[in-house]
Amino acid sequence: MERKGKKEEKRRKDEDLFKVVDSTLDTRTYYLLFQLSRRLKLKNIYGSISAGKEAKVYPAVTEDGKWYALKIYYVSTAQSKRALEKYTFGDPRFEDIKVNNTKQLISVWARKEFKNLNRLYKNDVRVPEPIYVLENILVMQFIGENGVRAPLLKELLDEEINENLYTDIIDQIEKMVNKAELVHGDLSEYNIMVWEDKCYIIDVSQAIDINHPNALELVKRDIDNINAFFESKGIQVIETEEILRRLKIYQNEDQN
Repeated sequence: MERKGKKEEKRRKDEDLFKVVDSTLDTRTYYLLFQLSRRLKLKNIYGSISAGKEAKVYPAVTEDGKWYALKIYYVSTAQSKRALEKYTFGDPRFEDIKVNNTKQLISVWARKEFKNLNRLYKNDVRVPEPIYVLENILVMQFIGENGVRAPLLKELLDEEINENLYTDIIDQIEKMVNKAELVHGDLSEYNIMVWEDKCYIIDVSQAIDINHPNALELVKRDIDNINAFFESKGIQVIETEEILRRLKIYQNEDQN
């Protein structure tokens, strides 16, 4: 009877864990979430707080009150296939990659973001700390408070956007390239969070090594995007060419 009671209690806890999670998740992903919940001692996983072309992000809280962000990649999406080909093939870190089906491809994409986050975090770039990756689920530090995510740069009021914030973002770009030797490749006001007056770079699955043949072109586009946003808010920006000259990737190109 005691064993039966414990099983029933565990079943109720498992049901509670997912009571507000997106019902569109596939069976395999639910199984993986159960594994993660036991490993990380998750108490609840809540509904999606952001959704993109390739993934959704869900807040989760542990039994002792610690918050994580769970990024769950869609198990079937043509967008991920195109992105993988564009941002992974040609990256020296993934030269030997072989994928035979969509699930393997998504798993590679999740591991790529985990590796990128880890490399950035260890090189003092302000990104969510990577915690764990399991197939198509990436667990990260939660940026925000009590399950309420920090606002994106694009969501700030005009009076909250200032020169200090601009300088902070340019500083993070320089650290990404010069210390972590990575290029974001898709940086804009849509994938920068702002929390306690500091910017956090997110969505780094497509980030590439500075030795990638498209690296210089992509970092230039990143800087152009940031400059265009801040200029539209009346902030005086630094010329893209001047910022590029500070970067190792630009200096390497000059030597070649």
